[in-house]
Amino acid sequence: MLIPKTMPLLRGITRKGLIPRQLARNLYSVDGVFEKYLESSMMVEMEKHWRPKIKDKLRKVDPSQPKYYVLSMFPYPSGKLHMGHVRVYTLSDAFAHYYRMNGYNVIHPMGWDAFGLPAENAAIENKVNPKEWTVKNIEKMREQLLDLGCSFDWEREIATCDPAYYKWTQYIFLEMYKAGLVFQRESVVNWDPVDQTVLADEQVDHNGCSWRSGAQVEKRPLRQWFFKTTKFAKSLLEGLDDPTLVNWRDIIKAQSNWIGACDGTKIEFKVESSDGTVKDNISVWTKTPEYICATQFIAIHPQHIINYQYPNQKLEAVNPFTGEKVPVLVTEELEYDYGSQTILGTPSLNQDQVQFAQNNGISCEKVIIEERNGVKYLVNSAQFTGMKLEEGKEAVMSAAERMNIGGYPVSSNLQDWLISRQRYWGTPIPVIHCTDCGSVPVPEAELPVELPYLEGLTDKGVSPLLEAKDWLHTNCPNCGKAAMRETDTMDTFVDSSWYFLRYLDPQNKDEPFSQEAAKLMPVDLYIGGKEHAYLHMYFARYFTHFLHSIGKLPVREPFSNLITQGMVKGQSYRIKGTKQYLAPDKVEEVDGKFVTKEDGSAVVVEWEKMSKSKHNGVDPSLLIDKYGCDTVRMMMLTNVSPQTERNWSEKEYVGMRNLQIKLWKMVSQVLELQNENLPELRYDGEMDEFRAKLREAKNQNLRLINFNYHVTRNTAVVMARIHAMCSAAWVVPGQVKRDAPEFQEILGSLIICLAPIAPHFCSELWAGLASSPTKTFHDFAWDKGVFEQDWPSLDSTFNLPIKVRGNNTDLCVLNVARWRFNELTEEDAFDLACHNHTVQEKVLPHDITNKHFKIHKDFEITLNLEYAKSEQAKVELTPEQIEEVRAKRAEEKEAKKAAKLKRQKRREELQKHLQEVNSNKAAISIRDQKKYS
Repeated sequence: MLIPKTMPLLRGITRKGLIPRQLARNLYSVDGVFEKYLESSMMVEMEKHWRPKIKDKLRKVDPSQPKYYVLSMFPYPSGKLHMGHVRVYTLSDAFAHYYRMNGYNVIHPMGWDAFGLPAENAAIENKVNPKEWTVKNIEKMREQLLDLGCSFDWEREIATCDPAYYKWTQYIFLEMYKAGLVFQRESVVNWDPVDQTVLADEQVDHNGCSWRSGAQVEKRPLRQWFFKTTKFAKSLLEGLDDPTLVNWRDIIKAQSNWIGACDGTKIEFKVESSDGTVKDNISVWTKTPEYICATQFIAIHPQHIINYQYPNQKLEAVNPFTGEKVPVLVTEELEYDYGSQTILGTPSLNQDQVQFAQNNGISCEKVIIEERNGVKYLVNSAQFTGMKLEEGKEAVMSAAERMNIGGYPVSSNLQDWLISRQRYWGTPIPVIHCTDCGSVPVPEAELPVELPYLEGLTDKGVSPLLEAKDWLHTNCPNCGKAAMRETDTMDTFVDSSWYFLRYLDPQNKDEPFSQEAAKLMPVDLYIGGKEHAYLHMYFARYFTHFLHSIGKLPVREPFSNLITQGMVKGQSYRIKGTKQYLAPDKVEEVDGKFVTKEDGSAVVVEWEKMSKSKHNGVDPSLLIDKYGCDTVRMMMLTNVSPQTERNWSEKEYVGMRNLQIKLWKMVSQVLELQNENLPELRYDGEMDEFRAKLREAKNQNLRLINFNYHVTRNTAVVMARIHAMCSAAWVVPGQVKRDAPEFQEILGSLIICLAPIAPHFCSELWAGLASSPTKTFHDFAWDKGVFEQDWPSLDSTFNLPIKVRGNNTDLCVLNVARWRFNELTEEDAFDLACHNHTVQEKVLPHDITNKHFKIHKDFEITLNLEYAKSEQAKVELTPEQIEEVRAKRAEEKEAKKAAKLKRQKRREELQKHLQEVNSNKAAISIRDQKKYS
């Protein structure tokens, strides 16, 4: 299409077919010309240019440097990124870039949590195989992550539905089987009537509904597979005290409550009926296992699985240590411990059980305790006779563990992990059922047990694997007779409980990961949604504790530092008094209130979880096409901390656009002002003042940027400090921008600090800045890209604070030059504090009982002095001394007031000067002001 001569050439507009490619805005990285103005369309253009190049521009790190493993929770391949994905993967990518630029060997992988119900339900709906649906979605989402500018190591990519991955899930299952941690039993389970499958207790919400479908869960008995997670209960509880766990507070609280106090144990009894028709087992929780030889009955709750299986049957339990048989009684009369459905009946030692025992004709006279010299001993207690109670408790638990009938510490409420799912699209459980040999594990050499390919899924009611006859029927590995494969598949949480280990050695065909790869654990920074963290991280911890126990891992805890990011919410519009949601274009604002366009009905405006039904979802791809991925990343990480819920609004764009324009303009000025004649500064020494202010602005803001990147993980503060640095550099006169090394330093530092968040934009800015023929600052590697630069550092003479406190009350702040600061010890800090008059007056007259010293390098030191006020220190002041103290305080107050007035006057003078600078045509032209106002 030809453009009429009368049509203005709107540079940068990229509507297809309207403007020839050569009329698009120039990019310095393409044609060597750095444009004076930043058009919004240029963001998309520069991203297209830089996206394939950034990987090659990443800093080449010395292999001898320490590793840093940045991991984001891998997504389910639904086929479309949502704004929650944008948040977690932007965070992940920003921190990966940050640590690369700080010299670490960064591990930053990506993969797919590809098994599960949504794929199977979609396959049933669309009459396709779940694999085809999943692979297609993975391809789409991988493309979207690339569009988001994420620097994942795609050579480590995994998908849990790949047999090369789930072969090793099955291998770990068999390792647990060998360790006695896998078992199958009848259980009253949570049944999802919509998805037609079992849910673990943790997958049912507080209203008794399915975490996935939302359906009201039913209780029904089924034979299921379990992992004996309770055996690691104490280890998992103690692991929460590991000092390497940072930012774990919410997770520690949740998992501590979940695991509970491991103040008891479970012991398994054989159960049988008098006619011999019943043979089963029952696990009984007790806080006093040393009393087991006094057991005279076992009480079970009516909802216990034994009662479901054998209703109205007279059952007896066999004491595993004495061989005595005791009745099993179903009752609600007794009080069960929290979460438990069993009671070890010892009425001779428990007064609360006496009446119940008498009502059921059970003797309360059995003696197993004898007191000698005030010490209680066990008698009539089989092999434990003669032991003190505590000694007997440990002996009973040890004997039970040797007999593989329990004995490990566990709380009354913690249950084993039910992993069976009655579905097709999951990891097959590697077990074969033989009529002669029972349940037999598949030999390791025959792994993986692959899912058979099914053309189409039509029904949720029956496991599709029952219909795969050729796959289902096999031979027993033990006896060779005809047998059948297990048709249950594993809960998808099993797949996601070890994926971070496979990332470290994804091509290994001989084992899930090598011992060398295992040395790269733990994950240094784990990022994911809080709503997923609690359940997933409990199971992942169980896996690593187990693998550590068998010598496969050098660490027990898989994740060190956490970012559990808050949900991204969208604004919804609902007709008041109803549940009818409206699309935004159906609503208007009238006199500050929202109403429907159709009839003016009142509308309730809320921030809610994004969903199609509420018309408040946002398509990230549309945003990226509109603003560019770097702008979206900057908008996502500004204003609120990652841990806080984010109310998504495009209003953030104005602030990001202004920042981009200012940075672009300052790079342009570095190039433009090189050969311009500029007016002299107003007085001698003014240049030195501006240089000092730029140094101070760089150091003060960089101090906070580094602390928030490395310690608090608060990217909102990082962005705020970048804005502050930009403002400090923006207002200096043109002569300073041209001649002061500090201006190039602060501008270069700004670009480097923003690069992890906006990698393409900063790559282009750096290319332009590095093209300046005059380099006034010489500490940057100007011949290299932005991601190859050393991370900016504080000046060695910059003062950093030591905050001194006394009994948790602020006393004073001492300043120490950075070159000395990072080497300070507790005693060094105390010596400096002792020279301060406030510390001398308030602390030193007393006995110092403790010192708490904490240093954050390049940021601050806190020293809290705990002291006890001695009687000698209580001195009564005379009236003259009191008056002297009052006069001194009044003098200090006046001095502070005068200093405040002086600062105010100086600010007014500076503001006036800045106004003069902004009107200086040589520094910033009138045209520029209009353009960027």
